[in-house]
Amino acid sequence: MTRFLILFVVLLAFSIALMAAMLAQYGYSLFAPEMRSMLLVAFLVAGYVSFRISRIIDRRKQRLEDHPKPGGAGKSKLSGLFTGKSAAQQAREARVTARRKKLVEAGKLEEEVQADAAVESEDAGPTRVSQAAPIKDRMAARAERVRRAKEAGKLD
Repeated sequence: MTRFLILFVVLLAFSIALMAAMLAQYGYSLFAPEMRSMLLVAFLVAGYVSFRISRIIDRRKQRLEDHPKPGGAGKSKLSGLFTGKSAAQQAREARVTARRKKLVEAGKLEEEVQADAAVESEDAGPTRVSQAAPIKDRMAARAERVRRAKEAGKLD
């Protein structure tokens, strides 16, 4: 709120000073009764602009608090390229993990064995090759993927 008030006062003073100077060049007074609408517009515009600026700064500050970056990396314009998981995504992963654990304990879900799958995939060799690889290698990798899918029951 303090930021908003400071911005509002500065912008209002600046706009009134500029309007008064411009009108004084042509012999008008900004504080004449006919200029009340101009003062109202200056007041409203200063309020709107200061509100928008303070909201933008608040959102940037909140984003930096949600995703702290070591060494001040969050202040960079390119820091968006290197962001980690958002707080919402981390919360969702925690909920999914907790629910999976409950289901395993209740016996409704089998515990995943990731170590065996990793060993199996290492023994079988790669199933993906570069697009720049020869056609023979690409077709062999595709045949291997199809064979594995049939073994897993994903294909008929």
